[in-house]
Amino acid sequence: MIVLGAVLLVVAALVTLGTIFTNSTAAPDASIFGVSLSNVSVGGLFLAGVVVGVIGMLGLSLMLGGGARKRQKTVTRKREVKNVRGQADSLEQENTRLREELAGGERPAVVRDDGGQRRS
Repeated sequence: MIVLGAVLLVVAALVTLGTIFTNSTAAPDASIFGVSLSNVSVGGLFLAGVVVGVIGMLGLSLMLGGGARKRQKTVTRKREVKNVRGQADSLEQENTRLREELAGGERPAVVRDDGGQRRS
């Protein structure tokens, strides 16, 4: 999305700059990249400018939207990694506690399916 937006924005900029620099005189016969626009009305030139502007805005919105989506994915991924690391830390602490319990000769409590506890 970002690349497509950048391409559209560059194309719109090139068409605009090409039109500006190839028409340095104030004569009514305009041209774009060597193509004469002498038979196009002022309204047609205005419409062409609007189309180029819309293409440029579409390119800009694609770039910004793609960047925002990428940023949101990165934030979500970092949050998930943080949660997994927190779970790993708590599991490591539980594992250490159980090892110490077994090393001390105590047997851990066994939980029955009915919810009652018995010592084994």
